[in-house]
Amino acid sequence: MASDPYIYPGTETLRNKLGITDDKMLTEAERRLMLARGAEAARLTFPATAEGYRALHKHLFQDLYDWAGQDRTVNIAKGGSSFAAVPYLARELDKRFGDVGQQNSFRGLPRDEFFDRLGNHINEINAIHPFREGNGRTMRHHAAQIAREAGHPIRVAAIDKDKWMEASRHGFLTGDHRGMAAVLAAAAVRRDLAPEARIGPAGIAMLPKRAPPEGQRYRLTLTKVREELDRYLPAARQQAAERLRGLINDDGSSAAIASARTELAYVRHAKGPVYQSHLLTYLGVRQVDAIISPQQTPLERVREIGAALGIQINSQQQAQLQRAVRALEKPVLPPGHAPGQERLAAAFLKNTAEMNHADPRLAPAQAIVDAAMQTARERGESARMVGTIGESTRQLVADRIKSGGSLDAEIGSAAPPTQSPAPRDKDRSR
Repeated sequence: MASDPYIYPGTETLRNKLGITDDKMLTEAERRLMLARGAEAARLTFPATAEGYRALHKHLFQDLYDWAGQDRTVNIAKGGSSFAAVPYLARELDKRFGDVGQQNSFRGLPRDEFFDRLGNHINEINAIHPFREGNGRTMRHHAAQIAREAGHPIRVAAIDKDKWMEASRHGFLTGDHRGMAAVLAAAAVRRDLAPEARIGPAGIAMLPKRAPPEGQRYRLTLTKVREELDRYLPAARQQAAERLRGLINDDGSSAAIASARTELAYVRHAKGPVYQSHLLTYLGVRQVDAIISPQQTPLERVREIGAALGIQINSQQQAQLQRAVRALEKPVLPPGHAPGQERLAAAFLKNTAEMNHADPRLAPAQAIVDAAMQTARERGESARMVGTIGESTRQLVADRIKSGGSLDAEIGSAAPPTQSPAPRDKDRSR
């Protein structure tokens, strides 16, 4: 069988503009570039046509592949089943988007019907799989644009990747699109429940303004406050969400809905009541005055405690409050990282190659970079491409230093050759 023209001979790595011949390095490069291009795509509009879909793919993968935005020229398969054959790609893609155009891109539909049709649309595109790589990511961004324009927005980052893969596999093998519809619906932005935080000093969440409560005040130590929050905050969050939902369903006033949104944001916020109790403890505050009664619901109790915390926070000097916030928010390194490793990685990136070779701790790391660049020169790459490969390898090596991983030539070398009898779909996210 003819070899796959999309991959480097003797490897399973796709040919790319960066000249990367190691599959792990290419995956990392794809991830970083997709973050930037995906963010751009979310602000752009691509026509809901076959050419618009190709333009979206080209935008997302323009930095990596010369064939970005072009239909594949080889047949590919997944799990023993083949996607649309090359001679039929253009025809099937035109037909698919022709159907979408006749349905006005699903605009004006109720939520459930919209996601049912969108799930079927994505399921059909998945069966076509028009590109050699990047089909899944293009489908997700395309679905997000269709949903945004139809008034049912979804967040690409909120799509569950495991469930997406399972829905893609099931839909491809059976034609049943309901799983895909459910995955996309689960990633929808529920505008009616989106809380809007009222932010106070130092980014701290605050409750909506209201009249002072009436009743017997009690002094609570901050230890007691945290005990109360541990007990009542989970139920208060649920009650706040239900209150907002009820106001919206009953056509409550705009002011009441806005207040309920802010209250929901407060009980959910990272700098909400629990954070505030620790902040006040750091500042030397020992107790707050709150009106507490057995008749209060969990939401009412948390609301009263939050109001008491807010009074104390607002009475603090801004400079002291800012220092306390900075002290509580010292960056926490990811698992496996340590300050010494962070400093060593920073030194490796800052140093010249000669300086790294002179440092016994960094010499092995620099040797990996040198080897990657030499391999590129031997392939006849341009000086610019050699520099690009060297810089990419430097970043990967620095990441390995930060995490405390071993430094070996695998970082900058090609993957072991494995010859596959037929091209497979390389899109790891379908």
